[in-house]
Amino acid sequence: MKKEKKDKTKKDKPDDDEKKAKKAKKEADAASEPATPAVANVADADGGAEVRVFVGNLPFSMTEDWMKEEFQSAGEITKIDWLTHADTGRFKGSGFLTFTTKAEGEKAVTLNGKELEGRPMKVELATPRKAAPPGGFAGSGDPGEPSSSIFCGNLSWSVTEEALREAFSSCGTISRIKWVEKDGEFKGIAFIDFETVEEATKAVALAGTDVSGRPLRINYSKARPQSDKPAWGAKPGGAGGRTERPYKPQGAKPDGCLELFCGNLPWTIDETKIADFFKKAGATVSSTRWLNDKETGEFKGIGFVAFNDTADVDKAVSLGGENLDGRPIRLDYAGQKKESKGAWQGGW
Repeated sequence: MKKEKKDKTKKDKPDDDEKKAKKAKKEADAASEPATPAVANVADADGGAEVRVFVGNLPFSMTEDWMKEEFQSAGEITKIDWLTHADTGRFKGSGFLTFTTKAEGEKAVTLNGKELEGRPMKVELATPRKAAPPGGFAGSGDPGEPSSSIFCGNLSWSVTEEALREAFSSCGTISRIKWVEKDGEFKGIAFIDFETVEEATKAVALAGTDVSGRPLRINYSKARPQSDKPAWGAKPGGAGGRTERPYKPQGAKPDGCLELFCGNLPWTIDETKIADFFKKAGATVSSTRWLNDKETGEFKGIGFVAFNDTADVDKAVSLGGENLDGRPIRLDYAGQKKESKGAWQGGW
């Protein structure tokens, strides 16, 4: 069946008029509504002109001075926020640059694709941050069901108990700080118990607060069901249903034991500090062995400390749970890690 031919002399003009009318309506609608660009709205919500620009695929040797030099033709960089891996603190090769005006931000974007040490740099206007309820990372996200305990993440590897207590001093009384480790290595997170839910709520509102150079991620801690078998040789029943790893040996001391395993050590530890620590109990340290990561060479927060005689070992274990540079030290008899009698249950 043949299609009927359209009468172009009658249809062309009405179609053109209709298209023009639709185009005019769209332009009018766009003018009356706020723009929502996919990449960014470069002006702040309060009408300010400060602009953030994302930069990526940077050389890992990048420095602030180098970055400012590359973008000096665009304008003055007032702030640089490098992005790092939460678990290692290593540079991701990207970050955010803050410029004072929209025009400077737009000039910066023109450098997209510029090669730095053979790597084409990615530059684009950053998506503006949206307002969000308190809690979560940097004040965004759902903090969870209120409780008297909080989860605290994105902690600096050098953070101390004193620094955390000071950060939350206005919230109330902290009854316990539990550092989270895996294989004796600090994971950059902790659980903090307060006396009341109200105190914990005040703490959650501090999400994003800078402590030791890193913004805190804070949520309410979820209670865990108690297990029939205590973890790490500890007794169940801790706050929030969590079990508590013991700070002192739970098994009998091996005959002739002259060495202790030390866990939860601060990253600032050295031979002098550990010797002074055990000296408080009247024990004399003869040697130390710190354990480092095989791939990175970084200290794992654990080690072995040897003493002159077994009597010194007895004195030293009395300090289990005592703070050293803000961290409660865990002690166990060396050579017990493959047995189920020690504090570490053979699985440390």
